[in-house]
Amino acid sequence: MRGWWPFPSQMRLPILSAFWIALITLSSCLGTNAQAGDRIWSAVVLATRENPAKPPPARLADFAGPLQRIFGYNTFYLLGEKTKDIRAGTEDWLVPSKRIFMKVSVLGTSRASYHTRVDLYDGKELLVTAEARLARDAPLYIRGPAWGKGQLIAILEVR
Repeated sequence: MRGWWPFPSQMRLPILSAFWIALITLSSCLGTNAQAGDRIWSAVVLATRENPAKPPPARLADFAGPLQRIFGYNTFYLLGEKTKDIRAGTEDWLVPSKRIFMKVSVLGTSRASYHTRVDLYDGKELLVTAEARLARDAPLYIRGPAWGKGQLIAILEVR
């Protein structure tokens, strides 16, 4: 295929090398920027079945539809919420309410997600432990135990 390359043959390798270096640098910067400044929002919700159903609090409006479809409840009470910076290799206590606590440990990161371990406590009693990947625009819902007249649900979202 003669004539398709606009540069002399001795320039092919340096130009291709520069192209790949630029592409790799750009992709690594995009991966770094995608996680720089990420925060984790967590909430503890009490889900119940009531007749008539009560509207969700404003902070749960975006989650009410998926919560209802996934868990089958029609009324949701926000017991507490917290937002923290995400830092790899750390454990953070998220205290959404006076009685319900979460510990989130970031075990590792990738360009697309955070590998976490989540522990949900009622006082000092461990209720649920889950290991999951958290990614932007993909909230994680963790079904907790029956509590009061309903069920506890933990929500985690990268923002």
